[in-house]
Amino acid sequence: MLKSLPIVTLLAAALLPQPAVAGCSRIIKVPAAPTGQSVIVQGGKVSGVIPDTLRELGAKAGCTFEFPVMPRARMAFQFLESGQADVMVPASRSAERDLRATFVPMMKWKVELITLKARKIKARSVPALLAQKKLRGVAVRSYVFGDEYNALLRQLELERRIDYADDLAAVGRLLKAGRVDFSVMAPSIFMSTLSEDPAARELLPQLHYQPMDGLPMTESGAYVSRRSLPAADQQALRDLLADSAKGTLWRYFQQYYPPDMLRFAVVPH
Repeated sequence: MLKSLPIVTLLAAALLPQPAVAGCSRIIKVPAAPTGQSVIVQGGKVSGVIPDTLRELGAKAGCTFEFPVMPRARMAFQFLESGQADVMVPASRSAERDLRATFVPMMKWKVELITLKARKIKARSVPALLAQKKLRGVAVRSYVFGDEYNALLRQLELERRIDYADDLAAVGRLLKAGRVDFSVMAPSIFMSTLSEDPAARELLPQLHYQPMDGLPMTESGAYVSRRSLPAADQQALRDLLADSAKGTLWRYFQQYYPPDMLRFAVVPH
């Protein structure tokens, strides 16, 4: 018969750190496309507000994240169409996306008309912008800033007055060259992206930002897949992402974005 262990040994074993209970059953795939300071891709390394927030909260919740780098359009396809991705973030909310995945609100963005100061385009509302038939716009392919934004782009497409670029730097180049007259997007994302590009940085002082009636602040956050993840993982991720809005996310926003940019465009949810 085995001898009983001394009580001191049993107590010592009880005080040892216990293995953490995993909050997710596997590594969570979160495609990463450069998005201002929210998602930064440099030399294959992914950082920024969103990845850093997920890594910190994931370590506490028992979830590990993988950030494969890809263009924004491919990211949207993998999440919405092929089911190869588990989370799409940051992502603005839309009725179409709500049909395919579960939205977790994390922040809000101002969406404004962006033009060159030298052009002096006046459009205080969406109808006023659409009424100026000679104006041509540019948007980033697959970017969404809410249902009102989507409706504006659809109308511009019908009138053949919108071009699509692959990234924000290309939007800046088109504006600077005078090939388009305006863009509509979240200014903080646009400003932070241009500030990181030496060739585009000089354009920043030349830009004018103007709110328009008919374009409310867009709710932004994360979409969690109902297709690629089991129910338990979906719930663990919803809880983790909801926790981010309690302070961690805003702390990283303050770390990556200058104060004037935060006041201008980002509001914690």
